[in-house]
This record gives sequence, structure tokens and C-alpha cells, in this order.
Amino acid sequence: MNAIRLFVAVALLGSGAAAFTFWKRAETLAGENAALRAEIETLKAAHASAADSPEAKQREYELKRLRADAEEVHKLRGELASLRAGAKDLERLRAENLQLRGDNQQLRTANASAAANAAAAHPVVAPRPATADQFPRDAWSFAGYASPEAALVSSIWAMREGNPQTYLQSLSPEEQARLAKSWQNKPETEIVAKHQSDVAAITGLRVLDRQTVSPNEVLMNVYIEGVGRMEKVSMKLIGNEWKFGGYIRPPPK
Repeated sequence: MNAIRLFVAVALLGSGAAAFTFWKRAETLAGENAALRAEIETLKAAHASAADSPEAKQREYELKRLRADAEEVHKLRGELASLRAGAKDLERLRAENLQLRGDNQQLRTANASAAANAAAAHPVVAPRPATADQFPRDAWSFAGYASPEAALVSSIWAMREGNPQTYLQSLSPEEQARLAKSWQNKPETEIVAKHQSDVAAITGLRVLDRQTVSPNEVLMNVYIEGVGRMEKVSMKLIGNEWKFGGYIRPPPK
């Protein structure tokens, strides 16, 4: 009995000692915890105070500026890359333009050379202007009927151009009657073909001399160039206009 009481007393004494130890340890920890909390609050207050200080604001401003500068640098790098790509395209286009100019110049040179060769192979002969006595084919035109020479040129021009009616009007009444009779039952296409064939080889007319038969008639010796033939023609004044009166043939032997 005494042993049990002693054991219980010892146990109670040990439990009390342990409880006291734990209580002291808890009290110590609670004090440390309170001290840490106080330190944390102090640090928070110090941090808040530091954040509101001019130095902190200056650092924040500089940080923002650095970030903005970094974004601007990034943007400028992108624009620089675009400009470099554009510069390459521009250089390529310039090179192509120079090549095209060179090709164009070569073509012009080749065309000029070809034109020069063609001109040398087929020289262009400028038409001779008509004079009072010479009437080259290239100068033929409707010259009217104011003079014997003009009437002669108007008649042969009408033959070359395939204009039978104008040719008929360039003739004297006697020649008109004779020719109208020979034209009977002939289509105009046949008459045109005959006239153009008659003058196809003629390159010009040259009046060698004139002989006034009367105030209303002039005889002219005309050399027909291209065929090398001499003809004597009669030109008659009908009213105020000279007309072709036909060829003067020598009498048959």
C-alpha cells in the first residue's frame, strides 16, 4: 500500500514537472512569436515609409522610364528591320531598272543599226519637184486647166489614179467624143485597168518645146520618161480652160 502511494506521488510529481516545463516553453515561444510579429510590423511600417520616400519615387520613375525606353528600342529595332528590307527591295528595283535601261538602249541601238542597214540597202529617193518643163511621176497631181502644162499633168494624173471621169473632163470636146465612142459597152473597171497599165512604166514627163498654132491651140513635144518615147500633143483652149486635144501623129506613108 505504501509502495503504490509512493509510485503515484512520484508520477504526479513527474507530470507536474513536465507540465511546468511545457508551460515555460510555451510561454517562451509565445514571447518570441510576439517579438517576431512586432518586428514584422516594424518592417512593414519601414517599407511603407521607404516606398513613400523621394528616393523610392525616383527609383520607380526611373524603372518606368527604363521600361518605356526598352519598348521604344524594341519598336525602333522593328522599324529598322523593315527599313533594311525596304532598302534591299529598293536596291533590287534599281538594279532591275538599270538592266531594263541597258536592254532598252541595246534595242534602240539595234533598231537604229537595222534602220541604217535598211536605208543603205534600199535608199529612199526624194521625189523631184515639178518645174516648168519637167513633171516627175511623184509630183503628179490634179493641177487644173489654167495652162497647157497643167492640163496635161491633170490628164495623166487621172489615168494613174484610175479616175476615168476626171480624165474625160481634161479632154477637148473632139477627144471626149472620140473616147466616149471607144468606151461604149466597156465596164469602168476595164477602162481603169487600161489607163493604169498605159502609164505604169512612165516615170515623168518633160516638155521639150512649145509651138503656138493659134491663140486657142499649142503644140508641145513631150518626152515620156521611163519608156523613152517622144510624143507631140495638142493642147486646146476651150473657154478659159486648156484641154488635152490628143496626139499629133505623122501621116501614114
